[in-house]
Amino acid sequence: MEIRYEELQICDLAEFAASYVDTFNSPPWNDRWTIDSAAKRLQQMINTEDSYGLCAYQDDLLCGVVLGCMEEFYTGNMFDIKEFWVRNGMRGSGIGTLIYKELERRVKEKGAHQIVLLTIRGDQTEHFYHNQGMVTVDDFIFMSKQI
Repeated sequence: MEIRYEELQICDLAEFAASYVDTFNSPPWNDRWTIDSAAKRLQQMINTEDSYGLCAYQDDLLCGVVLGCMEEFYTGNMFDIKEFWVRNGMRGSGIGTLIYKELERRVKEKGAHQIVLLTIRGDQTEHFYHNQGMVTVDDFIFMSKQI
């Protein structure tokens, strides 16, 4: 599988938003994103200080995107993955692992000593990250309140 990686650029926001909507409005997430809401979310993340994103292409087809930012911590820099998706029909092909490994290599070169993220539990999500060597941290919980 020949993959070309490019750093995410805001000028390609429309393409990313369309891919985001197609992916996250499908199982296992079944969200209800619109192009406008997805574009706004991605724009906010891209404009975050020390943001970094990586896009994977096979020929000219966008296969997947990972986006996050470098964050200072008392132990040093960590990279916080905010969004990571692989195009519908390509999940399970190994492309996600290739993208993750390339991201890991690049953020390590940028000085990150740790990668963190928030994801939903389940075979298609949490299990994928376990396969990348990540562990579920039991010391933290995600909390929310509808207001």
